[in-house]
Amino acid sequence: MDALCVGGDLYESERAGPATYRFLADEFARFGRPVFVAPGNHDPHAPNSLLARGDLPANVRVFDEAAWRAIPLGEGVTLWGFGHTPAEPGRPFAGTRFDRGGVQLALVHGSDEQRCPPRKRATAPFTADEIVESGAALALTGHYHGGYIARRGRKPALVYPGSPEPVKFGEGEVHGAALITIDGTALKVELLPIARTRAIDLECDLDGAGHEHAVFERIEAALDGYGSGDYVRLRVRGALGEGARVDRALLEERFGTTLGSLDIADDTRAYDYERLAAEKTVRGHVVRDLLEASRGNDPADARIAEEALRYALAAFDGAEIAP
Repeated sequence: MDALCVGGDLYESERAGPATYRFLADEFARFGRPVFVAPGNHDPHAPNSLLARGDLPANVRVFDEAAWRAIPLGEGVTLWGFGHTPAEPGRPFAGTRFDRGGVQLALVHGSDEQRCPPRKRATAPFTADEIVESGAALALTGHYHGGYIARRGRKPALVYPGSPEPVKFGEGEVHGAALITIDGTALKVELLPIARTRAIDLECDLDGAGHEHAVFERIEAALDGYGSGDYVRLRVRGALGEGARVDRALLEERFGTTLGSLDIADDTRAYDYERLAAEKTVRGHVVRDLLEASRGNDPADARIAEEALRYALAAFDGAEIAP
């Protein structure tokens, strides 16, 4: 039997309305085969939630409790689903044991603790070891926007398909669906990228670039091969040669027309900081203090100090720089 499993965050509950419901209901009905939804932290199941309506297509089943519920999918295959409600659900696999025979699949929205992206809040956390110990052959899960398969030995333990399209930078390259094929007790897991857009972080070294044309050439080379479906965040680094400059507005206008968008972050410097720090002047004192702060242990404070150093030196030179 073919079925579609949705691992939560299908929509944003605070922004969704009747149009969202009509779209989902029409698409699920058009699919025609069974659809199973495990709500997540952005679309938790509640009495007033979209998928709590009584007129969902007959082929749709929503797991509406923060507890495991079993549905037989076919001979020897059981799908267990766990849904989010507005309350924090805790650890879904802790102390859980799926004791039916055959292949046990677990559909849940949650966080693989061992691969939690930076600044991503862990919700309904679990580990691959917990999944294996529960008796589940595979966890089908949502929450992380970049798709991947985590394995224990040679066997897959969990799979994130990733969001259909990138939501923000730094999510990983895979966005789409996951195809699970079951033959007896054998599982095959494939990631199927379907995204039409990419959110890409790039760096370009401008060290020693002695004039504006050299800056153009290096940035053009860094962006070679990217097109209208690519949303690029480009960080330029290095010590520019005397006479060279980074005009962010000009560069974004010149090179961004063939991209989905282009945002340039300027980390270049046009000064010898160590030489300036040795000066017995007010400028030297300012450079010494900010240079020391930029080398501190706190990355956020260091970043602020680096920006302040650029602004301060521009002010001493009577020039302006774009923020």
